Amino acid sequence: MNSHVWQPLLPTLAQHAQVTCIDLAGHGANSHLPLGTLAEAVEQLAPLIPQDAIIMGWSLGGLIAQGLAHALPDRVAALVLIASTPKFVAEGDWAHGVSPDLLALFGRSLQTDYLGTVKRFFALQFLSTKTDTRVVNALRDRIMEHPASIAALEQGLTILQTADFSQTPVTQPALWLLGRLDKLIPASLADALPEMGYKHIALLESAAHVPFVTHPELFMEHIETFLDAL
Repeated sequence: MNSHVWQPLLPTLAQHAQVTCIDLAGHGANSHLPLGTLAEAVEQLAPLIPQDAIIMGWSLGGLIAQGLAHALPDRVAALVLIASTPKFVAEGDWAHGVSPDLLALFGRSLQTDYLGTVKRFFALQFLSTKTDTRVVNALRDRIMEHPASIAALEQGLTILQTADFSQTPVTQPALWLLGRLDKLIPASLADALPEMGYKHIALLESAAHVPFVTHPELFMEHIETFLDAL
């Protein structure tokens, strides 16, 4: 995805903070740049992060946000992690992720049917939610006007496969916003996060992977409560 996914939410967010939207390398307006590894993505973003920043990261962006929090402890004041996770893949003692086989299948599908795979992935993120399909399709089309490069998507999959913050929780205040109907991030993560020391966790009962699009008012209620507590 790219920063267009945030457009419906920007007017409301801007009432509470100075908002900067960034296209990751390889995505949107930056599709000509290599995303690279998690460490390289963090290094590219670091110059753009102001003092006392609250980093809002969605899905893959949540992993990169955690990387920024570790790399820039004096600049990152807090995190908002949406439909994200400390570790995307379920393996070893970590059960709160997707199977490595499913992620590998997605990678192969990208190589054989890029547009079809991205459209199916977009549809999956709204599965089981009561969302106007016209709104979803319009948002998808705006995002797909500036598609990510295939190289960046493959590099993003590698980050999803390898990033692991399950043993190194961030020390800054962090709000985790999860959807019980999410097909990618298991709802069981909401029970695991307190064991890692996290205190601000919201599991939205009727939301899936994109709660800021499907449930914007409820989403903002949690954001406002968290900001007021900082």
